[in-house]
Amino acid sequence: MAERYDILFDKDLVIKNNDLAYVKSDQQHVEDTINAAPGWWKENFTDGVAILNYLNSSGQEQVLARSIKIQLEADLYIVVNPAVKYSSDGKLYVNPNATI
Repeated sequence: MAERYDILFDKDLVIKNNDLAYVKSDQQHVEDTINAAPGWWKENFTDGVAILNYLNSSGQEQVLARSIKIQLEADLYIVVNPAVKYSSDGKLYVNPNATI
């Protein structure tokens, strides 16, 4: 699969050399998929992991990792053992291990 490109946003539209900044968007796409809940995108109603539903729910690491794997593989990413863990202070850490 070819790399994906999109217009760059950094809280606002980014302009470089009097034109839209155009950058690789795979990382942003992965983040958006993990943050989005099913139903957010009209063009793909079932897309999204809804990570906010997993905050403060220790013991759900395998369920979250499986959901990440399923959603990203549906977008043609290669996902190998996504890492999901809670730190001792309750923070949730996710490494989707996704490549093109």
